[in-house]
Amino acid sequence: MNAKQVLLMQLDACHTQNTWFVSLINSIKDLTEEQATWKPNEATNSISEIIHHLIYYNQRHLNRLKGIENEESTGGSTFKNRERLSWSETSERIDQLMADWKKTVEAVNEVNLTKWTEIIAHLTIHTTYHAGQILYIRKLQGSWDPRAGVKG
Repeated sequence: MNAKQVLLMQLDACHTQNTWFVSLINSIKDLTEEQATWKPNEATNSISEIIHHLIYYNQRHLNRLKGIENEESTGGSTFKNRERLSWSETSERIDQLMADWKKTVEAVNEVNLTKWTEIIAHLTIHTTYHAGQILYIRKLQGSWDPRAGVKG
């Protein structure tokens, strides 16, 4: 198994396939806008804010891999809904962004992939870390069905 195959497996696991952990898309599946914006207190982030944070960083790094210049940061928190997306649009956006990562890694040449291996590996760990936070929040609010995380 080569590096590209390993990275694609990692991207697939953190995006859609429950493996040793619940994937990002499964962690947000069937959430309502109210559940996605709920916070146990003001010191924490909501699920929606976590997803916007992931959109911000995953899009910036994907643009860099593709050679697209990123706009300068407007400052402030990466957890903000900068585009004023609905929860439905936010869910679709992160799903498409993760799919775009997989397509890009599949298509990238070996030289470019070698330069990006560490960053992509960290991106998958970062995404999975936040999926775990999302599950914790869902458990606190009583919106998580533990059977949803079982590998079938």
